[in-house]
This record gives sequence, C-alpha cells and structure tokens, in this order.
Amino acid sequence: MSTLLDIANVITDFRQDIENIRSTGIYDFFTKFFAEYIKWSIVGWYKFKLESIIFAYDIATEILSSLDLSSVVDSAFASLDSRVSRLISFFRIPEALNLIFSAYTTRVVMNFLGF
Repeated sequence: MSTLLDIANVITDFRQDIENIRSTGIYDFFTKFFAEYIKWSIVGWYKFKLESIIFAYDIATEILSSLDLSSVVDSAFASLDSRVSRLISFFRIPEALNLIFSAYTTRVVMNFLGF
C-alpha cells in the first residue's frame, strides 16, 4: 500500500512542479531574458554612439582643415605685441581655441547626422 502512496505522491509532486514552472518559471525566464536583452541593447547603443562620435570627429577635422582656421588664429595672434603673444602662448590659448573649434564642429556634425 505504501508503494501506491509513494506513486501518488510522486505524481502529485510532479504535477506541482509543472504548475510551478508554468506559473513562476516562465515569468522568471522572460524576466531574465528581457533583462539581458535590455542590457545588451544599451551596451550596443553606447558602442554605436562612441563610433558615431569618432566618425563625427573625423568629419569635423576634415572641415576644419579645409577651412584652415588654425592658420587664421595663428596669424591673428602673430599680429599682437610680442609680450602679449608670449603670454598667450604660455597659457596655450591658440591650442585651446583650436580644441574649442574642433569640439563645436564635432557637435554641429553630430547634430547634422541626427545624434
């Protein structure tokens, strides 16, 4: 008789396990699946943004080289008094202006591309 009770308990436990998988197991599976999907989507989005920034910077440097703004800035600072020119060169203001021009041009290119 105990064998029949053991078989009935096994069948009941199996049915309960199936019910648990159906009620909570699928929810856990889909929760973990979508969490991984969102995580990898965000990582891919950031990698895409990084590549687009590099692409936009390359375009911006081409635009700046074709406009030749650095030579215009250098010639403007060369026309200043020598003491002022040395002071400006000491604080690296021409390099800072070139960096600002590059950043602004990169931003314009990224806005143009829709990023």
